[in-house]
Amino acid sequence: MLFRPMTLVDFWLMPWSRPFRRACLWFTEETQPLRGRKDDTEAPRWLRPLMLQRWVGQAIAARLAANPDTEAYRCERSSEPRWAAADWASYDRRLLRLLREERLLWLFWLEVERLLRVAQEHPSLVGGTDWTGAVLCASEHLAQVYAELKRRQKAMPARALLRAELRRFAAWESSGAAAAPAREEAALPALC
Repeated sequence: MLFRPMTLVDFWLMPWSRPFRRACLWFTEETQPLRGRKDDTEAPRWLRPLMLQRWVGQAIAARLAANPDTEAYRCERSSEPRWAAADWASYDRRLLRLLREERLLWLFWLEVERLLRVAQEHPSLVGGTDWTGAVLCASEHLAQVYAELKRRQKAMPARALLRAELRRFAAWESSGAAAAPAREEAALPALC
């Protein structure tokens, strides 16, 4: 997805992104590229539900508060940030419908971990168009996974499932068994 310039600007001004922005290691709210306030009602529909985006930001903040130098990534190279606009495609919803719930949850974890890595990124990238685009791309993917889970289970069970995954994410530490889920990506169809 190509983001409109206003969408990139709105990321810095809307309340939905505040938990994630606060989690980022290399800047404070006073040193953000843009400051101000806009209402969440102007947020794009493809990011919704915004409460999910807030939960993800809070989980990332909790994990970084426990260990800001974390380099233990369950998804390893698969969760590396996507910096180029060519990589910011939406997931194909038809393919999401074909995935088992375990695969959807793995995708959810992958995108949350990708946001964690973006939050840890070197200050030379932070705040730039590519950095903000990578955040919005991962956020859109999270919303798409939630929408598919909601379609299958209804809203409340889907939310409970993702809240549990976010609690696991915030408490996750590397172990010998953690590398196995990273190999699951090979079994996934191309989604982007």
